[in-house]
Amino acid sequence: MDSQGPVEDFAMGIKAVIDQGTIRPLEPLPPDWVDGQELRIEVAAHEDEREAPDTWAQEMDALTANLYTPEEWAQIEETLREADQQAKAWVRREMGLPE
Repeated sequence: MDSQGPVEDFAMGIKAVIDQGTIRPLEPLPPDWVDGQELRIEVAAHEDEREAPDTWAQEMDALTANLYTPEEWAQIEETLREADQQAKAWVRREMGLPE
């Protein structure tokens, strides 16, 4: 298989549960999955192991605590705009669309 960049590494996943020793999907299977296809199963994190929204907000507050001036915020916003433009341009190139 030829490498097509990070997109080829994307793994499709679905939610499932173990029901009497059998893995039972909780949502429809992707149409390109076929009987007998090998799958990799990973145990999902428990609710208490996931990062709480409050934890994320506290971390963001700590990371931005030293940004005092409007110029510093403008620089961050410009960097995010540039990253967004680069990501969109990459997707367009991958899809064969004009930039």
